[in-house]
Amino acid sequence: MKLMRCKFFLLALIILNSCNDSNQKKEENVFYIENQAQFDQYSGTEFPSGSKVLFAKGSKFQGQFIVKGAGREDLPNIITVYDPVTKEVIKDNVQNKAVINGLGEVEAPLHLYNAQHWEVNNLEVTNTDGTTNDQGRLKGIYVVAEDVGIVENITIKNCYIHNVNGHVGGKWHGGIQIQVIGDSIKTKFHKLLIEDNVIKDVGGVGIGNQSTWRNIDTEKYYPWTEFVVRGNFIDRTGRNSIILRNAIDPLIEYNIAAASSRYDTGHSIVNFNTINCIVQYNEAYGNTGPIGENERGGFDADYKSRGTIIQYNYSHDNDWFCGIMKRGINSDITIRYNISQNELLGCYLYGFPTEKGLKDVKIYNNVHYLGKGKGNKVFVAGGKKSRYPIETTFKNNIFYFEDKAEWGFEPDNTCTFENNLFYNLSPKGKNALIANPMFIDPGKGRTNIDMKDPLMLAGYKLASDSPAKKSGIEIINNGGRDFVGNKLLQKTPNIGAFEN
Repeated sequence: MKLMRCKFFLLALIILNSCNDSNQKKEENVFYIENQAQFDQYSGTEFPSGSKVLFAKGSKFQGQFIVKGAGREDLPNIITVYDPVTKEVIKDNVQNKAVINGLGEVEAPLHLYNAQHWEVNNLEVTNTDGTTNDQGRLKGIYVVAEDVGIVENITIKNCYIHNVNGHVGGKWHGGIQIQVIGDSIKTKFHKLLIEDNVIKDVGGVGIGNQSTWRNIDTEKYYPWTEFVVRGNFIDRTGRNSIILRNAIDPLIEYNIAAASSRYDTGHSIVNFNTINCIVQYNEAYGNTGPIGENERGGFDADYKSRGTIIQYNYSHDNDWFCGIMKRGINSDITIRYNISQNELLGCYLYGFPTEKGLKDVKIYNNVHYLGKGKGNKVFVAGGKKSRYPIETTFKNNIFYFEDKAEWGFEPDNTCTFENNLFYNLSPKGKNALIANPMFIDPGKGRTNIDMKDPLMLAGYKLASDSPAKKSGIEIINNGGRDFVGNKLLQKTPNIGAFEN
């Protein structure tokens, strides 16, 4: 019995010591940063798995913080803030973030290089010398993978990135840039999440990515996977708010893109070189400029993309709602159940008339409402070239113009129109309705709305005696729900974005 007790006692000591060792190891991987000296000391460190890099809440630093090292799926790394009094780690979004100011002297104040399993949280980042000049390819947060294979599980959330560079456009500046460089080893990102960040007053692109392994036509195409851009507020960018490239099944949702492309042209939210990209529940507004400039709409299914779906979005007060590009193999585009309000020129831009490849565009159950003094064309000009519509079917859409409107560029014979409603516009196609759709309270969609509550745009519901009720044509593979989530069960759906 005594021997048995001794064995239990020794086993308990071993377990206790093991726990103490484990706790000690965890404590050893906590890096507290309160002052500039510690900031400089830890920059460039090869952080081990399970690291917590903790900036004191409200602290301020200058220069560049370089992050290296890898976590693991079961032991990820995190950068966030902590309370220097209580030592409490803070992961929830806080106002009193730690600030890193690059002063326009570094490429990016926060730079992750070949870093795996990292979350970046609660930083405020700025990078400018204070002038409006072009200071180079400056970024706020820059994540780079080079000749390393698959980089997994990178999250950037709850950050505030502002005043990066001057009043410049360009695609290689910006707020958050994620890039694959090098050409020796196929490299991509897997499980990349950019969520709930605020990005304001940046030269270039708000959120952008690129890869050297991007040629969708060859074996050099190595698309990123599980790439999500969600819930970000992006305001006053030099060029686009979001450009998402080189990915399969990416998701862009619940973002607000405001006042894009102040110093260059470009649509607010763009997918480029993607397969099966879904763009949904976003609001885009204020992308306007001198008449005749190339690209200033809310959304764009762009260059060499396949299977793009643009659905349940709210576009307003841009030059137009959506761009549809002809370049490369851009094909199988679906634009459905969106609401476009008071665009300044019209509804759609078809791009690159001399380029071939656009195929199979499906546009159905969208609402286009253009009030008095707003746009008066369906198909608009971008630049000096004629951009006529091709390869598109239009079904169950509402084209409502308060003023007398025209088509702009005439669609060619590869376009078809069925069961659309036209108000103050000459009709086209089969079963066209020429009538007031009788919205219950149109033209009053607000700005910066919560797209998780799409009933905020319920003014575009149809009155009970609307001629658009049950006047649509059945759409196969229609997504299963309308703008507010109502199931689409009828073989004769409503025209427009609301089923009930």
